[in-house]
Amino acid sequence: MNARWTVVHGRFQPFHLGHLEYVALAARRSRYVIVGITNPALGRLAEERTSAHRHTRDANPYTYFERAEMVTGSLPEAVPTALCTVRVVPFDVSDPGTWDDYLPRGCLHLVTLNEPWDEEKYRRFKAAGYAVSAVPGNPRRVTATEVRRRMAAGEDWRALVPRGTARVIDGLTADVSREGAAPTQSP
Repeated sequence: MNARWTVVHGRFQPFHLGHLEYVALAARRSRYVIVGITNPALGRLAEERTSAHRHTRDANPYTYFERAEMVTGSLPEAVPTALCTVRVVPFDVSDPGTWDDYLPRGCLHLVTLNEPWDEEKYRRFKAAGYAVSAVPGNPRRVTATEVRRRMAAGEDWRALVPRGTARVIDGLTADVSREGAAPTQSP
């Protein structure tokens, strides 16, 4: 099948180097790439039997908008956007009834097979009649769980994320610092 649009998806909590490799792989396969951000509505997280954490609040610290900014800000590091059209969209992977609302017909889903949840998604896409291709898992096995763990422990997390993601997170941290700071007084 020669799909016009190739779809990759993930929670991107946060968007890390393994995710960037995943998007770059899609860009090498197609001129048209959709990056679907799953769990777009944090107030409607769905529990999945094959993934113990994907629905927990701790595993989902960033909003859809913040994650879209991470993806968009990181794309220039690995995707030739002059040669490739990339769209970032919300994609509720837990609700198959909405998939056609987010994605064009005839698209090809790329699914990395790192864990049981990935295999379950692959089966769901196939069962729903979508073209789907399994791709090698994250070669460095970078995980967002490890990025979040390092952040919480005050360890180096920047080595695991694209510069665009680090800029967004730094901006969020600066915003929180400003909000929590006492107002400055004029002399």
